[in-house]
Amino acid sequence: MSDAKPLAEQLIECEQWCAARSEKEYLAVATKGLRILPGHHAELVKSLPGQEPRADGWSLRSDVIGSGMWLLFGLVLLAGVAMAYVTSFDLVKNTAHPFLYAGLLALLPSAAVVYLPLRALLRSYELVFGDEVLIVRRHVFRRRDAEWRLPLGEEVRVGLAYRGVRSRYRGKSGGSFAQLSIVVASGEAEIVFGADLEHAERARLATLIDHHFNGTEEIPRGA
Repeated sequence: MSDAKPLAEQLIECEQWCAARSEKEYLAVATKGLRILPGHHAELVKSLPGQEPRADGWSLRSDVIGSGMWLLFGLVLLAGVAMAYVTSFDLVKNTAHPFLYAGLLALLPSAAVVYLPLRALLRSYELVFGDEVLIVRRHVFRRRDAEWRLPLGEEVRVGLAYRGVRSRYRGKSGGSFAQLSIVVASGEAEIVFGADLEHAERARLATLIDHHFNGTEEIPRGA
């Protein structure tokens, strides 16, 4: 692939390529994955929505989508809750208290309809660059959900590769396909994270990490 092509586009193409093939065909290529190249560092000049500099690293929030998108998101959630209630009502409409029973039946699916999308949006990743360790933290609903620590050696290698996470969607081969995670390695150790992020977010975090350890030009932190 061309060095000039945006990393997020390469990531999408790679996962689409995997989706069109069986696991036996894509496994070796997806496991090797994509390297972060020096040409990708230039993408950092333009800040991604939700990207914020910190004194010791960066943070990336997924909820910076604009008021219009939040309004649309709220309407979709409301429609989902209404659909859950209507479906439940059809099951109990011949009972003595259909409205009450429908409300009770709809509680669990309605909670899932609201919780799962909000969990995906109200999420952020934090990068902490230490002298001896790289720390990556995932926050959900502003609370720490997971943390990864990588002891740093002389060399840090960053890429996007398959490490066992499979897409929820089915590929052309009929099954779920490889979803590339952010992989950071140093010495014999590696950490794997970020498969839950959108393509642009995965590409940005991987590039930020690689630029910190392997970049040669300064990127404006307020960009």
